[in-house]
Amino acid sequence: MPEAPIAHPVKILFLDVDGTLTNGVIGFTHVGDYRSFWVKDGLALEWAREAGILPVVISGRTSSAVEARMADLKLEYYLGAKDKVAIAERVRAREGARWDECVMVGDDLPDVALFRRVGWPIAVADSTPEVLPFARTVTKARAGFGAVREVVEMLLKHNGAWERVLARYEAR
Repeated sequence: MPEAPIAHPVKILFLDVDGTLTNGVIGFTHVGDYRSFWVKDGLALEWAREAGILPVVISGRTSSAVEARMADLKLEYYLGAKDKVAIAERVRAREGARWDECVMVGDDLPDVALFRRVGWPIAVADSTPEVLPFARTVTKARAGFGAVREVVEMLLKHNGAWERVLARYEAR
């Protein structure tokens, strides 16, 4: 596990959608759009929430497919976001968290402003090259193929909650 750039527990996990929770491919049919989500990412986000880390999804795009997945996972989400920082600021203030207790996982230029504020900015492996200098950690997994699961495991280990997850499944 890479060394965490923060010394205290993580309280909020901000996530982009396209190119982070998905592989960035957007499909369209006559009914609407569709995305592919990695099932293990969803399971990990449930563990994060149960361990006291608030996952919050912020995307610049609106999508009925994303809305359905967020509802399925019971995640707080904001779609069609023009200003990710303003949304994150409202959530952070509401939760009483400091910026340095927050993580952002992203992949592209619209995520940089939030990367610059959080204590632990994380880029997915296949991020746009211009984003990488702003990340303190880069995942091994690509977007939509377990990158978010990798991040959540990192955060749970950092917060001292990973052993509880393993015990729950009798996996230790």
